Amino acid sequence: MSSPLRARALAALAAALLGLAATAHAATRFEGLVLPFKEVVVSSPVQSSLTALPFKEGDVVKAGDTLARLHDRIEELDMLRAKAALEKKEFDNKSAANLFADKIISEDEALKNKIELDLARLQYEQAAELHRQRTVTAPIDGLIVERNREVGETVTASQPLFRLVDISRLYVQFYVRAEDASSLRVGQTLEVRSAIAAPGRVFTGKVDFIDPRVDAASGLLRVKVLLNNDDAALKPGLRAEITAPAAP
Repeated sequence: MSSPLRARALAALAAALLGLAATAHAATRFEGLVLPFKEVVVSSPVQSSLTALPFKEGDVVKAGDTLARLHDRIEELDMLRAKAALEKKEFDNKSAANLFADKIISEDEALKNKIELDLARLQYEQAAELHRQRTVTAPIDGLIVERNREVGETVTASQPLFRLVDISRLYVQFYVRAEDASSLRVGQTLEVRSAIAAPGRVFTGKVDFIDPRVDAASGLLRVKVLLNNDDAALKPGLRAEITAPAAP
């Protein structure tokens, strides 16, 4: 073979080998679904009528904010009565302790007053808890996406009132073949793209969970990537492309 032909052949072989190497080390891409970091349904703990709903759909709330108030007049009166009884027992117990110190009453009498004080304290705590249940608070920071009732309606225990989502962070969930899962590990940084929400923008997230179970029918297992979404650029429900870096 002449030198020019041999040189061209060697060049072609080298290009083919480089192409195979590039293919072998190409980044792996997966298609996934964007999910909210947290999604909770807030229900009423008791049956009662709604007297106030300070927030509407679309409002942002903080954990502990009052979402709903239920009719609570009877529970409030019971709490005030229990508080007054507790204050009286505290006074009686203090007086009994002084009398016992002066040896005017017996130890049994002093102990009786102490037990009555403990019972009064428990009754007050019970009444206060029943009163607290008439106020429904937000369990997480989040956005109200559903409000299912209006002021004046009667709700039953465990009846859904609100649905809250936290999208300050998001999960991107995707599925991989069992044989490809070995290239992923918890804590690994992956790239996420969404052509709909932010064309051209690259988000980075870390593998938060790799399901150890393989679906027998499909041979796939579930992976979740956690990423920040402070500017709410990504929306739950969108499709996204996840890119795993090439193996070294």
